[in-house]
Amino acid sequence: MPPVVLKQAPAPKPKEQQIDSVLAEFDGDARAAIGALLHNRDELLRDADRAASLGFLRGRFSEGARPVRELKA
Repeated sequence: MPPVVLKQAPAPKPKEQQIDSVLAEFDGDARAAIGALLHNRDELLRDADRAASLGFLRGRFSEGARPVRELKA
């Protein structure tokens, strides 16, 4: 069975109010705001890596780990 490829929906564009809110949180310092956003993104990616099975994500499963069940019509 070929691996399942999941399509991702395009990310929604941030609204001007959201951008203004992030900048206001850092007193208008764009570099600090970007740095914080990058840090948050990295943390989310690390959390996702720990929470997801690499075998599942890559469409691979250990041989004999769990038999694949055939669906009956």
